Amino acid sequence: MFSEHWRSRLFSVWLALVAVLMVLVLPLPARAETPVARVTLYEVNEALRLKAVHHDDTSELKRRLAQASLLGTDVVAVGPKSVFVTGAFVKADASSAVDLGTGHGPVKGTIQLLTDIDPNRNSLDTLLVTGEIDIRGDLDLSTASVTATAPITGTWRAEYRRERGNYRGVFLIPFKMGGTYYYQNPADVFPGFTCKGAVEDFGPWGKFCRVDSTEFVLGIPLTKALLLFSK
Repeated sequence: MFSEHWRSRLFSVWLALVAVLMVLVLPLPARAETPVARVTLYEVNEALRLKAVHHDDTSELKRRLAQASLLGTDVVAVGPKSVFVTGAFVKADASSAVDLGTGHGPVKGTIQLLTDIDPNRNSLDTLLVTGEIDIRGDLDLSTASVTATAPITGTWRAEYRRERGNYRGVFLIPFKMGGTYYYQNPADVFPGFTCKGAVEDFGPWGKFCRVDSTEFVLGIPLTKALLLFSK
């Protein structure tokens, strides 16, 4: 009678432990995130270095190390109230280390959201920082030479505010056809974004977005980043 009682108690404890372990081990259902902002940025500066496998051997390059600065004037808030405000200016500084073998690599950086405190005067010294976010993620350059696009995904966290979430996006790399520069059509690559210039139909090759005159600096067409932030 005594041993049977303790066997029953031990079995009950074992069942309880199994239930606890199942709660700890089984993944929780993914939380659906809500888009909060669409952001368009242009790469205005990039410092590039190629790193060899061995310091003294440049015959086999291993990593593409880059420091980039991006600017934009196109922030569109699309969800609940957040650090993102429609019409804000935006400035980003980021670094990446892409493996030349896989085309993938980590990226990290900071994005500042800026408000013009004197819209009657076009000047950089009237832009006030109203929000700042840190980003981390993965940059995929494996498709860059084929499709003139480079996907990016990752997470973001607002400084001084309890806001965080995920982001995804794509870099559109300008390419030249018949003396004219084009991007892949944003509406085809990343629905929700539109072409700033004219969309031209090239039949079986698809529709491409003509690089607008405002998307050049010193005659150079700028790489464009389209980012969707969610939380």
